[in-house]
Amino acid sequence: MRRPLLDHPARIVPLAFLTTVLIGTGLLSLPWATTTGSPAPFITALFTATSATCVTGLITVDTATYWSPFGQLVILGLFQVGGFGIMAGATLLGMLVSRRMRLGRRLVVQAETKSLELVDVKNVLLTILGVTLTFELVVAVALTLRLHFGYGEPWGVAAWTGLFHSVSAFNNAGFSTFTDNLMGFALDPLVLLPLCAAIIVSGLGF
Repeated sequence: MRRPLLDHPARIVPLAFLTTVLIGTGLLSLPWATTTGSPAPFITALFTATSATCVTGLITVDTATYWSPFGQLVILGLFQVGGFGIMAGATLLGMLVSRRMRLGRRLVVQAETKSLELVDVKNVLLTILGVTLTFELVVAVALTLRLHFGYGEPWGVAAWTGLFHSVSAFNNAGFSTFTDNLMGFALDPLVLLPLCAAIIVSGLGF
């Protein structure tokens, strides 16, 4: 008898990423996702959704000028979900391997099915989510204050820009709402250091 398609984590993970990419592609294909009001070509929406979900940072159109605020919000959501999935998966895998090593050979069979209890998984995921959102919020606030008081950006613009780049940095996404990315802040430590902290903390993992 064949096992259900979703009966194994090795199948769930790629299917979850594929589903996220397809949903993102659909949202980015909507007319109001672009600044022109015309639907983005399917290949453009698909590539952008894939790049954001898999946090590669590769783009075929300028994020700052091609995508509307709605489109940019979709992109932010995609690399937030994708980044969280990668961090959660890596952490759970590390726990699984570590626990199996401690169990020893006599419990290998048992470890196959009971190495990680559901409560363990839930607690780990909640911890990762809490740390992620907290750190992203702190960095976003720091960037918002700098953009408002240092560059005269209105509060709304400063808050959105700070949030977008905080989430992008923490998830190593590489996306920016500036055409020249962060080159305009090349000598500003009050912008770069919070972003560096986000990149390092997320890179070290949990």
